[in-house]
Amino acid sequence: MNAAHLHLIINHLPVQGLLFSLMAIAWGMYQKSRNTFLLAFSFTLISAIGGFIAGNTGEAAEEAVEHIIGISHDAIHEHEEAAEAAMPFNIASGILSLLAGFLLLKNHKYAGVAQWVLLLAVAAGCTLSARAGWLGGKIRHIQEIQTEPSASHDADGHEEHE
Repeated sequence: MNAAHLHLIINHLPVQGLLFSLMAIAWGMYQKSRNTFLLAFSFTLISAIGGFIAGNTGEAAEEAVEHIIGISHDAIHEHEEAAEAAMPFNIASGILSLLAGFLLLKNHKYAGVAQWVLLLAVAAGCTLSARAGWLGGKIRHIQEIQTEPSASHDADGHEEHE
């Protein structure tokens, strides 16, 4: 297994994991369920760790695929920029999940505030991670997701002009 393979395997965690966490946090707030919160906090932490790993394998994944015909260097750059924007929210979500879990277990008066802050951080992290994932799909799968008629492209994925 190389870095590109690991990156492709793990990069779904910050998107799908944080989406699940977001729903679990909201459900826990609605139901006022301590167990649901603890599940959501745990899954948020796992998702944040997955996002950290995906971010740290991205450069090696880029180096592994950048020479392949049909790989768009512009798409790689856009994906990288989007992932860098998501990373602080993913890390913050993981740290906040630890804090919120601790406050909840201690029945601290600010546990509810921590849950709302976590909900917002997870929503931002999930949204930004989903955008990074969508842009990552364009690196190799541009033909499948294009909505406009395809133009002629060179080996780097750039549109050729006559």
